[in-house]
Amino acid sequence: MIALYILLGIVLFFALLFSMKIKVYVRLTDELRLRAGFGPVLLTLVPKKKKAVRASDFTWKKHQKRLKKDAEARRKKAEKASAKAAAKADKDKKKAEAARLAEAAQKAAEDTDADHDSNKLETILSLVSFALEEIPRFVSYFETDFRMLSVTVCGKDAADTAVKTGQISAAASLLLELLRNKTRLHIARGALIDVQPDFTGEKTRFEVDFRFRLRLFSVIRVGWHTLLWFVKQKIAESRA
Repeated sequence: MIALYILLGIVLFFALLFSMKIKVYVRLTDELRLRAGFGPVLLTLVPKKKKAVRASDFTWKKHQKRLKKDAEARRKKAEKASAKAAAKADKDKKKAEAARLAEAAQKAAEDTDADHDSNKLETILSLVSFALEEIPRFVSYFETDFRMLSVTVCGKDAADTAVKTGQISAAASLLLELLRNKTRLHIARGALIDVQPDFTGEKTRFEVDFRFRLRLFSVIRVGWHTLLWFVKQKIAESRA
């Protein structure tokens, strides 16, 4: 009975693990804010947290420690440069020998170039076919939360501003349509979608807020499909 409980616990653990989501939050207003995480853990990647400056970091003892560290770094750098020069001399010697062997190998391989080219072409076609099938499927697993897309368009003059506004407005509509058709799009309540011209401004300003989520199980599923494709390719090559 205890073994059954342990087995159920392991199954429950992996079911919970695979159901958790990889998260990426992107927000751009006055500054870019990028957060990413897995499950309940979410870390801020940009902007990086500024380290507080403390007076205790600039004592005489710590200064001497930094000087010693710098001297050690310079010594290691000199040793590395010396080892690099010796390695280069040895590499040049081996390179000459490798060139001679490569020339001999090239002559031996000329008879089988046609077969290799045919196998390479089949591999490339198979890879392209796999990518065209798998990438759209992988993208469809993404859950997208749309919260804000606000663009204030500026140009060189009024005509340029008007043209850019039309182009950016069309691009924004296309982006939303792609997200709606290719991912699982959710538009948050009160989401802002706004593209407007500013005839007196000097620089176009973007404000965006998107959130992307992807279950770990979806990543494993794509990885499994890729592994199966790779094994099939190796089997086909061995048969050929």
